Amino acid sequence: MRSIVMMKPNTLKIFANETVATRSKVLAKVLVTAVFAWAMTAAAASSVPREVGIWIDDSGKGAVKIDICGNRLCGHIVWLKETVNAKGEPLFDRHNPDASKKTRPICGLQILGELAQMQGGGFDNGWVYDPKVGKSYSVALDLTAPDVLKVTGYKGMRFMGKTFIWTRAQSELPACDGTAARADDAAVPTTAPKAAAAKPAVAKPAGAKPPAIKSAGGTAPAKQAPPQAKKTTTEKMPWDAGPKPAAKPAPAKSVAPAP
Repeated sequence: MRSIVMMKPNTLKIFANETVATRSKVLAKVLVTAVFAWAMTAAAASSVPREVGIWIDDSGKGAVKIDICGNRLCGHIVWLKETVNAKGEPLFDRHNPDASKKTRPICGLQILGELAQMQGGGFDNGWVYDPKVGKSYSVALDLTAPDVLKVTGYKGMRFMGKTFIWTRAQSELPACDGTAARADDAAVPTTAPKAAAAKPAVAKPAGAKPPAIKSAGGTAPAKQAPPQAKKTTTEKMPWDAGPKPAAKPAPAKSVAPAP
């Protein structure tokens, strides 16, 4: 009995130790899970390239949305300063050498594709299409600042290419298809402003005095030019021989004197 009694406190300590160990294991699992979730979230956020976004091109007349297409980057035209040409016609890919693509609308046209991420940074080995001339070139993207993108188009050798600077759109632009809301400052209105309504003419009461004209010596009533008489022209007919002679006065009758 004594041995059993002596063992009871030890047994209680063992159970207490097991409970603390279990709680520690559970707490450790919770911490590991939280850290893992945070790491996955951070990795997912860091996997989105900083080049992704809406960029206004060097001309300021169009904007391209760069996005992830599979494991590469691509870009489509999403905003145009002018959505129609001088004749009021929609803009189409009319310079494309492929006749079947000449009717493609410029709005929504893909102009960037197959851009692969380089180990040294940036993206390269992609293609860019210039609808102004209907030609495609190799292209590379380099982010020189958070809101500055260097776009280099080239044929064969990159160092012999031509570089353009695009800037990140700082506010939402109205999509060229009319689906996006108008931006505050960066947006360019695509429709002409409404003309101001003409003010109705107010009839002046008869006999109203002309407005006074201020002069150095005071105010004097404005002089109105006398109305010019309308010239009347009478068409001369063939039978009009000329002006008619004036009528002769009738001779006066003599009155005989009364007898």
